[in-house]
Amino acid sequence: MPPPKHPILSVRNFTGLFYARPGRADRPYYNDPVPTPLSLTPALRQALDRMAADLRRVFADRFIALVATTAHSGVAFVTAIQAGDLDALGPLSSTWERDALDPPLLLTPDELRRSLDAFPVEYRALLEKHEIIAGTPPFESLAVAPEHLRRACEVQAKSHLIHLRQGWMQCGGDKAALAALLVRSAAPLRAVLGYVAELTDAGPAGDPLAGARAASLDSDLVERILALEDDEEAARGLVDALPAYLKQAERLWVFVDAWTPQ
Repeated sequence: MPPPKHPILSVRNFTGLFYARPGRADRPYYNDPVPTPLSLTPALRQALDRMAADLRRVFADRFIALVATTAHSGVAFVTAIQAGDLDALGPLSSTWERDALDPPLLLTPDELRRSLDAFPVEYRALLEKHEIIAGTPPFESLAVAPEHLRRACEVQAKSHLIHLRQGWMQCGGDKAALAALLVRSAAPLRAVLGYVAELTDAGPAGDPLAGARAASLDSDLVERILALEDDEEAARGLVDALPAYLKQAERLWVFVDAWTPQ
C-alpha cells in the first residue's frame, strides 16, 4: 500500500517563503524598513535583471516593480493585467526556465492590499525578506493583522489534525504505511509549529520547539517526530506513539483556535 500523501504544505505554498523575524503578538506586523536581503549569485541577479526588462517591454508604463522572493522566483507588480499580457509573456517562460527562474507571480497593488487577510504568513514573509530587482514595490504602510495570522495558523493546525486522522485510516493497520505517514507528517508539523512560534512571539520565528512549548505540547514527542525528516528509519519505533501524537495535534488546534493577543 503506498503511503498516504500529506498535502498540508501545498495548502498555503503561495510565495515559497516561510518566516522572517518575529513580530510582537499585540500589534500588527509592519514591514521592516530594511528587509532581509536574499543571497543572489551574479548570474542569478543578471537573469532577474533580464526578466525585469522583459516585463517592462510587455507592460510598458503599467510596470511597477519586480522583487525576488527566493533565488529562483519573484513577484511582479503592475497596475493592470490583461489577457494579452499573458499571451505575450508565454513565450518568455522557456527563456526564464533556462535561466533557472520560475515565471513571476503577477499582482496589482490593489490585489496585494486586499488579500493581506487571505495570505498573512506569505505576505509577511514577502515584506520582510525580498530583493528589489527593479522599480519600487507597493509595500508602503502595509500591515498583517494578528487575527489574520491566527486564522492562518488555525487552518494549518486543523488541516494537520484532519490529515493525520485520514492517513491513519487509510493505512489500514499496515505498520510500514503508518511509519511512512509519520515521516510525511514531520514537515507539516514543523511548519504549523513555526507559525505558532511566529504568532505567539514564543521564540525565534519559525522555531517549531518554541511553538510546541507555547501550545504546551509534549516537546519530547514533537522533537522525535521532527527528527524523522533526517532519520526516516526511526519512524517504525514511533508507530505505537500515534495515539499520543494525535492527542498532541488535537491540543495544538484547540490552542490556536482559542488564542488571543495578550
